[in-house]
Amino acid sequence: MGSTAGGPLNPILDAIHSRRNTKKLRAEPPPTREQIETIIEAATWAPNHHMTEPWRFVVVGGEERRRLGDALTEALMSTFPETTKQMQDIERAKPLDAPVIVTVIASPKMGPKIVAQEEMIAAGAALQNALLAAESMGLGTMIRTGLHGFSERMREYFDMKQGESLVGMVYVGYTSEAPQAKTRTDYREKTIWRGM
Repeated sequence: MGSTAGGPLNPILDAIHSRRNTKKLRAEPPPTREQIETIIEAATWAPNHHMTEPWRFVVVGGEERRRLGDALTEALMSTFPETTKQMQDIERAKPLDAPVIVTVIASPKMGPKIVAQEEMIAAGAALQNALLAAESMGLGTMIRTGLHGFSERMREYFDMKQGESLVGMVYVGYTSEAPQAKTRTDYREKTIWRGM
């Protein structure tokens, strides 16, 4: 890691610049429970208006990944009836791509002063905190959702209550290979300055 944006070495900015979705995650060694707890604890420090803490987490590991794969396959088939057997097999195997999956669920606490969009944004910030925490520990991550991830079957699997929604399934493990570098549109093309 080197300097970012032309400035001095900054571990947070370096983590933001270097983190990538990583499909190649090793089964061994798996992240420790303590590492997963650190990731989740970091997620809970996301900013949230009115201190509603509009999130919860479901951690999936071991053989439970196979049951998640079955649920994802059923969700895929109900969302896309034309799904082939090959596509079903690929979907069923996806949770085995990582030793641990940390699922972030938006769990808004609605009230007279609470804005639903702010609750979802806070849950997204929790997801980003989790990703950066994993990166800081040398762990790779891959976020997965897909249209079928928002289906009734997945709501059932994650025991989602009314008003809750999936933010992302974060596959966590040590990387098998370095993630490929990517580029972003220069921020100057998407920034308007007013008063400075």
